[in-house]
Amino acid sequence: MADPSSLGLIAKAAVTALSDERLRKGIGWTLVAILSPFILIIVIIVSLLSGTTNHNNNALDLSFNDSLISNKIPEEYREHIEDMRSSFIILDNKIEEKNSQMEEGDGLDSIRVKAIFYSLYFGENQPSNIDKAKYVDCFVGYEERTRTLTDDEGNEYEEVYEVAIPITNLTEIYKNIENTMGKTVSYEDMANANEIYYRIKYGSPAPNEGDDFEEWLDWSQGLTAEELEELYNDLPNSDKGVRIVQLAMTRLGDPYSQEKRGQGRYTDCSYLTMWSYRQIGITIPATAAEQARFCVKKKITVAKKDLVPGDLVFWSHKPNGRFMNITHVGIYAGGGKVIDASYSKGKVVYRNLFDSNKQVLYARPHILK
Repeated sequence: MADPSSLGLIAKAAVTALSDERLRKGIGWTLVAILSPFILIIVIIVSLLSGTTNHNNNALDLSFNDSLISNKIPEEYREHIEDMRSSFIILDNKIEEKNSQMEEGDGLDSIRVKAIFYSLYFGENQPSNIDKAKYVDCFVGYEERTRTLTDDEGNEYEEVYEVAIPITNLTEIYKNIENTMGKTVSYEDMANANEIYYRIKYGSPAPNEGDDFEEWLDWSQGLTAEELEELYNDLPNSDKGVRIVQLAMTRLGDPYSQEKRGQGRYTDCSYLTMWSYRQIGITIPATAAEQARFCVKKKITVAKKDLVPGDLVFWSHKPNGRFMNITHVGIYAGGGKVIDASYSKGKVVYRNLFDSNKQVLYARPHILK
């Protein structure tokens, strides 16, 4: 479905055209008469889509909060909100029960538990009837431990007991939900849950993509002219992939920003790859996950052993609900090196091809015309 904001811009531009006397005369009243009904339809669609979005946002806020449900909320939303509130009360009780089985200050993230539940079950028939104990159990593992106790006569003895351990790996949690609850979890479900979690916990949208993780090795930036020349000489000649690498190298040291990408020298991982390819006339999507999906659909993926300069390398470091849970993309530079925009370093860097166990896809868009 079209993005309401883009339709809104179209409608605004069209209405402006109708209200401009000179423009009306330029295009002619006949054309205006033909276009007017379509303009009105666009305006109506935008209004409806905007209203739906507002209802969804209100349903989310009201489900997580105890504020009064307005009479303006449609009845179908009201019923789902009330049922979700009832579900959350039961979930909170089950979470507390599970936390009581933990040690060392461990505890479940109740917002995460409820955000995933909301994503999976809001809108279904009576989620309050779902077995909440089984659901919450998907978020914990168990471990046997030994402790020393003293009996009434002062004798010490060893006791083996079981303690609950919170699971922090979302992939494991989702697998548990599928196996235990018999609920298929889609990429869209994961993305929605992540968005809900960030909105409720932090009051902000979830981060889109990046590489905010620990294992960074052998990164560099700001190569000297001599070093760049040496790298260029090591690359094959007359090849699109080589040109992409050279273009990406012109961005070494450029600042990282998702919000400002494309403004001045700012870039993020997927904008760097998109920009580099665009310079040689090849258009790829705007995010890492969609670039990966695009390559799979075009059947231009390659094996790691066949990587050549200019190929794309995709990583999945954590579930984010997007295609293959892709979180990062970089340009293979040859010789086991990669050029990518690093979130943690705040700039475009040239380094060893890192985290082999997190690389999930390799592709060659530069073979496209």
